[in-house]
Amino acid sequence: MTVLLVDDSKIVRILLRNVLTKILGTNTVFLEAENGEIALEHMKTRSVDLMMLDWNMPIMNGEQVVDAVRSNPAYIKTRIIMATTEGGKNEVLRMIKKGVNGYLVKPFQEPNIIKAIEALRMR
Repeated sequence: MTVLLVDDSKIVRILLRNVLTKILGTNTVFLEAENGEIALEHMKTRSVDLMMLDWNMPIMNGEQVVDAVRSNPAYIKTRIIMATTEGGKNEVLRMIKKGVNGYLVKPFQEPNIIKAIEALRMR
């Protein structure tokens, strides 16, 4: 499994990597990007199974990444979990309509990350 961690905070990427390694195993390949533009560059060269995506980032934000990913048929199987401070009902609904598969509101803790990953496995 390949996971793309997209967040402008290195600390958040480290936290996600540590928790996801526990959940998904040590054979998981992790790619990292501090903005959406770098994330899309990674996706051009490697198949991504799961993207953990921040909303508020410089250069290209999470919503723009979702639009780009969901408009490209090559990425149809990529699961996206938004991991963001944007937790209002309208924001969540808008992102789900755009094709986001899960949502985590920051600050998040390990049990919430586990629940989000388990929910993806049930679909």
